[in-house]
Amino acid sequence: MYKLNWILLCLILIPFSNGSAQIGSKLKNAFKSKKSKASKVELDFSSTPYMPAITMESLLSGGIHLTVDGKLTTKGLSVAFLPTKTKKGEKANYDAFKKEDLLLRAEVVDRLSKNVLGTFHYSVNPVLKIGSVMNQKQVQETDDFIQITAGDFQLDFYAGSTHYYTFPFEVIKKTTDDAYAAFSECLFLKGPWEEWNYFDFTDYNDHQNIVWHHFMDNTTTNIENEFRVEKNCDYKFKYELRKDGKIIGAYDSRMQGSKKGSINLPKDYNSGGSTRTKWINTSVQVTKIPGTNPDVWQQLRRSDFTDGKYEMIVYTIDCTNQEKKRSFPFQVSGGKFVLHQQQNRKAHQDHTSIVEGGPGQFWYRKQ
Repeated sequence: MYKLNWILLCLILIPFSNGSAQIGSKLKNAFKSKKSKASKVELDFSSTPYMPAITMESLLSGGIHLTVDGKLTTKGLSVAFLPTKTKKGEKANYDAFKKEDLLLRAEVVDRLSKNVLGTFHYSVNPVLKIGSVMNQKQVQETDDFIQITAGDFQLDFYAGSTHYYTFPFEVIKKTTDDAYAAFSECLFLKGPWEEWNYFDFTDYNDHQNIVWHHFMDNTTTNIENEFRVEKNCDYKFKYELRKDGKIIGAYDSRMQGSKKGSINLPKDYNSGGSTRTKWINTSVQVTKIPGTNPDVWQQLRRSDFTDGKYEMIVYTIDCTNQEKKRSFPFQVSGGKFVLHQQQNRKAHQDHTSIVEGGPGQFWYRKQ
């Protein structure tokens, strides 16, 4: 009898021991990577004309925000071309109440180690063809923010189990030895904000005036205190627009003063105004040079862009008094603006890195 009990005890302990090893292994791996399980719902990507993409304007205009102490959030993003149906033919529900039922998520990945540092979950309601706003969903066990430090990262966006978009970015660290500073070190976002500008057109008096957009932030350690970490600073910029090497438009400080200044070449910097630690979108209309009337600001219109090679030169002086000159070339051919290859859905093969701007935004990369 005792022998039989001993055999039964051994049979019980052996699988338990193996299970303990497996549990320990899973716990160990959990600390390495916080990868989220994909939704069990399979989406029908044939129900949308293109693969989904996060709009570039929302990515660069504050949709991704990092506090100086490393709290990353993504609360202002928009997405284009989400599937409207599941593979079962049901309407895709992007507004569930449980974490495991949410179809949209983004993993924060360390590009060096490949570890997943955390996952954001999103809801969308309603689903529009383009420009649907993704709300960072607050349900049980979802992250309000993800704590990161200096390094190279990427946001991998998923719809169901499909990885449809990637946004790479860098986090840099600046330190100060000022004993009275609110923080001894501060973290800041870097990346595509410096690489891309875009323009669109606004309707004014039955004409379409060009509006140029660039992005700026404040990367100094001059932080006011731990409760207000986005202190303003003075940021300056000016534009020169050239066609086939000849200047045809500009924006500078004198265009806020004497209208006669709009006839001359750009010279003085314009104050950028309120600039904070998060990237913001700065946009201005571009004045025609030379103008035909010294008493009237004449804005460049869509009809002024005839075939040729163009170059917008953006000069900036940041909060640390560092001056930069960036050039953004583009072309007009057959009366149409030639899209940058990365914005061209038909020419750019990698859907995870498309620059989505819709039909009204024209994005161009720094030369």
